[in-house]
Amino acid sequence: MEKHFRQVVLPISFDEFLRLPRNAAYKYEYFDGRAVLTARPKSFSCVRDLSPVAADPRRPVEVRPLPAAEIPGLTGPFLRSFRQIQPFGSLDNDAATAAAAECLEKTATGGDGPLIEAACFTAWDERHAERPAGAILVTLVPPAALTEPFWLPWKEPPADAVARRLGVPHLTWVFVDSWQTRRGIGAALLAAAVNALREAGFTDLVSTFALDNAPGALWHWRHGFRLLPQLSAFMRQKD
Repeated sequence: MEKHFRQVVLPISFDEFLRLPRNAAYKYEYFDGRAVLTARPKSFSCVRDLSPVAADPRRPVEVRPLPAAEIPGLTGPFLRSFRQIQPFGSLDNDAATAAAAECLEKTATGGDGPLIEAACFTAWDERHAERPAGAILVTLVPPAALTEPFWLPWKEPPADAVARRLGVPHLTWVFVDSWQTRRGIGAALLAAAVNALREAGFTDLVSTFALDNAPGALWHWRHGFRLLPQLSAFMRQKD
């Protein structure tokens, strides 16, 4: 997703530069009468065990299995969920839509690791039955995700990696349409995914969240995720 970040150049005074609101996804510099904002996205890894999730949506929500073939059709709710988050927030509508579609296509086709299809779901609000309210997508990543701050993705995962539980489940995407937030839909989706992973014999669920996505960070904390050791922790151990 980093390739979708854009450098931002603003012809402003230095005083105006000092007053710019800061976004953690960018490095801020000032040269020759211009503010230069260069993408420096940062993310954190976290994990939770597969203990049950308390889910109590404020309105009835139907959670349905999500076949891989239907994932690319979720571009609308995906983009509306992340429209204010970088890099989508800095793109025009056409570019943002294309970036969202590319992210979903990558996940659906195994680019983020083998899809654990049994743990992928959509949520539907009975008052808006014409479109899904949100979705959760879970993939399988190498076991190093539990121990390494900069783990590498699979080069060529075995065809039966999911069935043999050769890695650890990763919450690659969870999103709720902007008009359906704060209603417990994300928790309902997480509960369904956790139950499916437990039935499949997995024990942990890892995830990542962007530093500039404060709602995402709070959502992970609220649902029992704990931070995994970051690079700075390993560096302190060596001192």
